[in-house]
Amino acid sequence: MAQGQIVQGLVRGLSVLRALNERNHATALELSRDTGLPRATIYRLLETLVRSGYVARGGRRETYRLTIQVRALSDGFTDEAWLTNVASPVLEELGQEIVWPTDIATFDRDAMIVRDTTHGTSPLSINREKAGFRPPMLLSSLGRAYLAWCPAAERDLILRTIANSAQPDAEQARDRAAVDALLAKVEKKGYGFREGGMSEKTGSIAVPVRWADRVVACINIHYILSALTESEVADRYLPAMRQAAEEIEIRMKAGGFVPPEVGGD
Repeated sequence: MAQGQIVQGLVRGLSVLRALNERNHATALELSRDTGLPRATIYRLLETLVRSGYVARGGRRETYRLTIQVRALSDGFTDEAWLTNVASPVLEELGQEIVWPTDIATFDRDAMIVRDTTHGTSPLSINREKAGFRPPMLLSSLGRAYLAWCPAAERDLILRTIANSAQPDAEQARDRAAVDALLAKVEKKGYGFREGGMSEKTGSIAVPVRWADRVVACINIHYILSALTESEVADRYLPAMRQAAEEIEIRMKAGGFVPPEVGGD
């Protein structure tokens, strides 16, 4: 092969992977529109990627999603990525059931990090957040749920780290009496909560995913404040969220997955 010559098939395959990553879940028609490639070409590329293990068919008819094997190609791959692979099908099912956008996130040093989301496919999403977004611990329902149910020693370490950082919730973390009162309210309600704040038009509630005495992740749903109240969201959707968290826990155990150390990355 002459120096500088490129393989068009590889270029097209990478463009499909890139487009699929942008959408999280997508149909062949959507990928065709995004890449400018004919739908027949998209189907051939998708079939190749499915057989190679980099793409899987989604829970909805005619949709496709990336698998954990794609993440293994990136420099930032860690053993914590297994959670997304286990959780993605459950998260997609939850998103279809409740329609509102939902995320799954894990703790990372001084914030939560969204590992997977249905923002790209939910018709009710107004933020379009993507995997990799880092919600602050004390300003998000995800972070509040994590802090409320993680072991006390871990909670204390996290709060001291945030208090000495430049995070947007650093000042709040320094007021431990107020933080304790907030987390007691979270425990009493049975879920993390947020109204406004980072996204003034939306609210969210979150529940933990557990492994033994640890919180390994949290699941949330976002809603529009002008459409629903927090109590209405909890009444309607909290059972489905808890069921999804339990299903992820079951699949983790069935698959023999062992979570990495807390705060890994």
